[in-house]
Amino acid sequence: MSKRREMSYEERRAYRRRKRLIRRIQVYSELALIVIVIGLVAVLVVSKLGKKDTGMTVAAEESEANAAVEEDTGLKVSAMAGEDPDAASEESETTVTEESEVAASTGTYSAVDTGDTVSIGGDVVSEYGILINNDTKQIVASKNATERIVPASMTKVMTVLVAAKNISADQLDEVVTMSHEAVDYSYAGGGSTSGFVEDEEVTVRDLFYGTILPSGGDAAAQLAMYVAGDIDSFVDMMNKEADSLGLTGTHFTNPVGFYNEDHYSTPYDIAIIMMAALDDDICNEVLNTKVYQSTATNVNPEGITISNWFLRRIEDKDIGGTIGGAKTGYVDESGSCAVSSMTSDSGTNYICCTAKSSSSWQCIYDHVAIYKNYTK
Repeated sequence: MSKRREMSYEERRAYRRRKRLIRRIQVYSELALIVIVIGLVAVLVVSKLGKKDTGMTVAAEESEANAAVEEDTGLKVSAMAGEDPDAASEESETTVTEESEVAASTGTYSAVDTGDTVSIGGDVVSEYGILINNDTKQIVASKNATERIVPASMTKVMTVLVAAKNISADQLDEVVTMSHEAVDYSYAGGGSTSGFVEDEEVTVRDLFYGTILPSGGDAAAQLAMYVAGDIDSFVDMMNKEADSLGLTGTHFTNPVGFYNEDHYSTPYDIAIIMMAALDDDICNEVLNTKVYQSTATNVNPEGITISNWFLRRIEDKDIGGTIGGAKTGYVDESGSCAVSSMTSDSGTNYICCTAKSSSSWQCIYDHVAIYKNYTK
C-alpha cells in the first residue's frame, strides 16, 4: 500500500487561494443572478403601474367627457371603465327592453305569455286554440297553443303573405291564364276550387281573392307559379318566410294546405302568420273581404261572385266587437280549424286561432265563445 504524500507549504497556500477564488466566483454569480431577478421584477412592476395609471387617466378623461355631454345635452352617458357591475346590469336590462320595444314597433312578430294568461275552457270544443291581444302582443288565453297541428287551408294565409311580399302593387292587375297544372293540382289533391277554369284569363288580384275567400287550391297554385315560377320554389319561399318570422313549429310542403306528414304548424305560429298578414295592405284587404266580384274574363264576361263564409256566418253573432279577417281550413287530420281577427267594442285588436273542432259551424261558435269570454 502506497504512502500518501504530504503537501508542501507552498502547495497548501496555492490550494487555499484556489478555493477562495472559486468561492468568490460562486458568491458573485449568485449576487449577479439576484440582481437580474430583482431588475426583471422591477421592470414588470413599473410596467403594470404605468398601465394602471394610463387606464385611470383614460377613465378620468372619459368621465369628464361624459359629464360634459350630460351637461350639454341632458342625456345619460354610461362610463365603461370602472363601471359598477350592478349599475351595468340595470342599464343592460333597460337597453334590452328598449330594443324589444323598437323591434315590436318595426314589425317583429311575436306574443308572450303573462301572469294573466288563462286556459281556454267552457263551451269551446276545439282541442287547440290561442287568443292574442294584437295591440300588446300578449297571449290572453290558450289551449295546447304550441303543440303541432295540421293547418289545412289556414296555410293559405302564408301563401298570400309570401305572394304579396314578392310582387308590386302594379302587378295586381296583370292578367294570368289559369293553367292545366294549377287546376289539376287542386283537383288531384282533393282541394276546394275558386270557380275559375282552365284557360280562363284572370288578374293576379283575382288569384289573391280566389285563394282566400272560397279557399281555392287552383288559385293558390296559380298564384304560387306566378310569383316563383313553380310550386316547389314557392314552397321554399314560404318556409324561408316562416324562418324570418321566427316560427319554430312550422313547415310547409305545399301552398294549399294538403295533408302531408311534413306539413305542420301550431296555433301560435298560425296566429303570428295572421298578425304579419294583417300588416300587409294587400293581405289585409283580401282577408277582411266578405264578398268579391272578380274582374270580367274571357270565360265569365261579368266575373264571378265569391264569398268568405266564415265572415258571413259570424257577422251576426254577439262577440263583443267586430270580426275582421279570417281563413278557415279542413282536412280529416285537422278537423275544422280557423284563424280570425276581431276589434272589440273598446277598440282592442285580437287574433284567434283554433284547430280540431267537430264541424265548420262549431269552429265558428268556438271563435264566438273565445272572443265573448276573453276579450275586453
